[in-house]
Amino acid sequence: MAKMVLSSLGPASDQGKVLRKIAELNMSQKTSAFSKFGCKNEGFVTAIVLRGAELHRDSFELFEDKVVFKDGSEFPNCDAIVACTGYRNSFPFFDKHHPEICCAGMNPRSNFKQIFCIAHPGQVGFFGFARPAFGAIPPTTELQARLWAMVLHGDVTLPPQEDMARVAAEDKLNWETRFGYDAIRVKGLVDFQLYCDGLAKLMGVMPPLGKLFVWQPRLWWKIMFGPFTMHQYRLSGPYSQPERAALVYSKQPVGDVVESVITASFLLTAKVLSMLGFSKFRPNSF
Repeated sequence: MAKMVLSSLGPASDQGKVLRKIAELNMSQKTSAFSKFGCKNEGFVTAIVLRGAELHRDSFELFEDKVVFKDGSEFPNCDAIVACTGYRNSFPFFDKHHPEICCAGMNPRSNFKQIFCIAHPGQVGFFGFARPAFGAIPPTTELQARLWAMVLHGDVTLPPQEDMARVAAEDKLNWETRFGYDAIRVKGLVDFQLYCDGLAKLMGVMPPLGKLFVWQPRLWWKIMFGPFTMHQYRLSGPYSQPERAALVYSKQPVGDVVESVITASFLLTAKVLSMLGFSKFRPNSF
């Protein structure tokens, strides 16, 4: 909706047309930035709007002189096909002797926190199989490895297998409900902050945002409106290094002032509403 409004402001332009098309695509799928796998850029939308490209989802069938898509539409006289179909998880070295491990690797949502193979708790783990919708895999994997190390060291005790299976099923339902079509297409899709916070809670390293808001508001502001990094999980708890983490944040930039103020207003409003009993408005971990 915001892109639709922005595209209507000012004189007509190619950028405005692209923004309007992005808004139309998102609204037709009933998605937003909170329920959508983010593209690297808007290049394919620009190709649709300005260069005559067409968007066709899902599978297609090849014939001698045409391509037929799942929706029944056709592309005749196709000269060449460039396949950007991605890849699938495959662990053939486990197939023969440990098919249960192979299955766990191919289906990351079946694992506890998309890391721990429930059939072999604390013995087999998969790293890098949580893909943030907006965010990066490397810092997410860093936090996964930190949790794994704490489990091996005895700092964190994994729940019983039946509890891990229940949590994995609940997480799977949550992500697939939130991301819909994209969660089926990208099987490890998660929300960057919510997933990392979930791991941090298991380790006991969540940043004390309430205390920071009162006693270190500048640091709180940097965490809330600067880059989302793993340094925040070094401010308290086991193996914390609060001075070094605070030093890093002192050098971090923050977002646009106007956007930060607007976001802060929504955040505080949601906090007040949650305190009045509207629990669904409770900001995450604040």
